[in-house]
Amino acid sequence: MIEELDIAEILKLGSGLFALILLFISLLAYRRIKQKRILFVSAAFALYVIKIIAEHVDIFIPNLDTSLLDLLLSFIDFAILLLFFLAVVRNEKEEHG
Repeated sequence: MIEELDIAEILKLGSGLFALILLFISLLAYRRIKQKRILFVSAAFALYVIKIIAEHVDIFIPNLDTSLLDLLLSFIDFAILLLFFLAVVRNEKEEHG
């Protein structure tokens, strides 16, 4: 039986939905302006959506090894930060040749 979602879980799922919306917006922005830094941002949003899904995978797979899941979530956190960092420090000269 699925337990009632508390406010924190609703906010987590809401942030995942918001990240999904930001992913689509950033992909549309990339199509328009063709800057690679926007792809880094898009990838970070996509990883955030994957992270939110992974955090709730235990609903569908209750016997999942949590240590492996924790490692995956930590890696995703690191990758998200790295992608945002690369988007910020990327030199525009590199993008235009």
